[in-house]
Amino acid sequence: MAACLVGMIGLMGCEDAKAPWDRHIDRGDLLFQQGRLKEAKEQYAAALKEAETFGEQDLRLPRTLTKLAALHDAQGEYTQAEPLLSRAVSLNETILGDRDPQFAASLSNLAALYFAQRHYEKALPLFERALHVREQALGKDHIDLTLDLKNLAGVLAAQEHYAQAETHLTRALAITEHATGPDDPQLVERLNNLALLYRARQDYDKAIPLLKRALAINTKQYGGESPGLLGSLNNLASMLVTQGDPDKAEELLKQALTITEQSFGPENPRLVASLTKLADFYRLQGQFEKAEPLLANALEINEKKFGAEHEKVANVANNLALLYFLQEKYAKAEPLFTRALAINEKTLGKEHPIVARMLKNYAALLKKTNRAQEARKLEARINTIEKE
Repeated sequence: MAACLVGMIGLMGCEDAKAPWDRHIDRGDLLFQQGRLKEAKEQYAAALKEAETFGEQDLRLPRTLTKLAALHDAQGEYTQAEPLLSRAVSLNETILGDRDPQFAASLSNLAALYFAQRHYEKALPLFERALHVREQALGKDHIDLTLDLKNLAGVLAAQEHYAQAETHLTRALAITEHATGPDDPQLVERLNNLALLYRARQDYDKAIPLLKRALAINTKQYGGESPGLLGSLNNLASMLVTQGDPDKAEELLKQALTITEQSFGPENPRLVASLTKLADFYRLQGQFEKAEPLLANALEINEKKFGAEHEKVANVANNLALLYFLQEKYAKAEPLFTRALAINEKTLGKEHPIVARMLKNYAALLKKTNRAQEARKLEARINTIEKE
């Protein structure tokens, strides 16, 4: 039968009509999306076994290699991902030629893997070649080039080559604006990327107008109470604090908090980030009494959502402890420090760098409360962790 019939008869055997490779890929994709990585890996491995039988001129082979590599990448298994992506690049070049956008995408995938490992000297030429391939295939003003330009700028900025990075980000912004018009939401990411580059250069006079424009575009597109505003609000608030405009920064952070609460509810974990940002603002302003209830609320939300021994609880507990420490409320700070430390030792391991940072916080409290000998024991442990 050429196709599955509509109705009860058609329900029988429709799934089986798919080839084994398709079934493994579809199942692997679903499991990957569900976070069931071990099972997804088994499906992709089975798909790769099938794909090997198709021959090296079949595009299903590099596609399968890329999916399996992405799964390894998601688990931080870079050494397993690299040969898969390298082979996918070689196959795509052979099958498609060196002027095909899909070949450019495979170059970018491999470059992104190197970038994640901070192997910038390997990532940069691959991103440059991906841009050249896409320019040859699509033209120098095609909007798809903006991804390559952003990738290149990211590598260059990581190496503090800010002038070269600026050239690529400015070009990406111009291409997008030409393709979409001056008020399209696609411009927001381009504006934010360029603004963050200027912030890294401490060129705030150039950064702030870009962030204000991004916020205006999002406000016009989504309205003044949309979660789509949160990134622009937080970025602009951070910049305004640096530029000495705390009143406007506070207004923006409060707006972000209100939007988050109205959009997701007062007990949603997404609220924690907004609470923490506003609390951190008040801490930097020395307004500890305003910061304290925000962090207490964030701690309660994470406890209810994740349980008392989750690392997200530890992070907020540590922040609240630091706030008490700054106010010399050592009796309130100490149980939070010890709680955060115990959670992270359990979840991350006793030799983890985050544990070392928390040990430093606790050692500082011990010194302030005349327990120098206990503090020295912690400092010896910190030195051991840092050496390793």
